[in-house]
Amino acid sequence: KLACLQVDSRGSPQGEKERKLYAVIDAFAQNNGHLNVSDARYINAVKLFITGITPLEYNAHRGFAMVGRSMRGVGPRIACQMQGIDELRHAQTQMHSMSHYNRHFNGMHSWPKNFDRMWYLSVPKSFVNDAMSAGPFEFLTAISFSFEYVLTNLLFMPFMSGAAYNGDMATVTFGFSAQSDEARHMTLGLECIKFMLEQDPDNIPGTEL
Repeated sequence: KLACLQVDSRGSPQGEKERKLYAVIDAFAQNNGHLNVSDARYINAVKLFITGITPLEYNAHRGFAMVGRSMRGVGPRIACQMQGIDELRHAQTQMHSMSHYNRHFNGMHSWPKNFDRMWYLSVPKSFVNDAMSAGPFEFLTAISFSFEYVLTNLLFMPFMSGAAYNGDMATVTFGFSAQSDEARHMTLGLECIKFMLEQDPDNIPGTEL
């Protein structure tokens, strides 16, 4: 419910985006959209996404909840809580968007268990676990800056283009819905980097000797 009360970077309530997203997901499922996928290799890309990226989104939600409790200021606490809600929403919408494929194709079940056991997922798992076990500013740097600012732009846009090319409109809609949230997330990461750099007087304009 809190996610529906949020406002995205364009000023639209999240609830409006939710209604549009789930309308497309329902239409995709009712029209057997999985039969219109033009390349079978795309299904393997979906499997990689839900086993590798969705757990990162969920763990980022947990991490921001913990970081919010570490911050003493009201502003950083609210920012962390809002991003935590966003990350949980992204994990849920990814699961819902791709759940239709799970009914027809193998390899998408028990993805939380696979996240712990598949060797090729050790890199993203190590990244998010190290970030969560570090301090609050290390977590903000790793997730809000490195993950949100660097990775999501490289990940979401090409992946959604590939989804559109293969006729997976449910994933396309989810991707664009999430990407509008990332602009707000990247702002938090940049402000975190700016704050930490300003702790050194040499990095503040007008303090040069």
